[in-house]
Amino acid sequence: MLQFAGKKRRDGEGTNDYATHSDFCAIFRDHPERLYLLALILTADELIAEKCFLAAFDLCVERLVFKESATAWSRRSVIKTAIKFMSPAPGNRSHLDLVGNRTELDLDQDASLKRIQELPAFGRFVFVMSVLEGYSDRDCALLLGCSCANVVAARAGAFRQISTTRLSKSYASHASGAQPSVVDADWLECG
Repeated sequence: MLQFAGKKRRDGEGTNDYATHSDFCAIFRDHPERLYLLALILTADELIAEKCFLAAFDLCVERLVFKESATAWSRRSVIKTAIKFMSPAPGNRSHLDLVGNRTELDLDQDASLKRIQELPAFGRFVFVMSVLEGYSDRDCALLLGCSCANVVAARAGAFRQISTTRLSKSYASHASGAQPSVVDADWLECG
């Protein structure tokens, strides 16, 4: 029989090391915007994001997590729950792509969020997890159940789509016949 060497915890000793139900309640109560926004960006649907937010809380309180990791675990729980709800996979269209997006965002205020939500589901998950949340390619691949090559390709595609969207919107005024900005050379002279 295999035995692990190390200190054994006595009853009542070291229990403050783990996050409790009330710790997770505080995280979800004090930072609901960040966690809900993460769910909304991933799911691109307000109703699914709400369900994801609540299910992530349930997932958090089921696990034994160190207190110092509780906030990170809360974000990871939102991601894991969103993956469960959306089932993003390389090359698959999610049911959301077919149903349509029910979010009503102000394009001027939330342009970056809108660009991310316009990504295909798999690309959106990869972009959020690897770029915004800082997950490694390996972690993304493990959570999404795909290869690291799929993650790298999806991230590159997401960057390409976001930059193309940005460029096409930036230069849309030039295509409509509007005059481009003119720089006054006299103003640039310093002296």
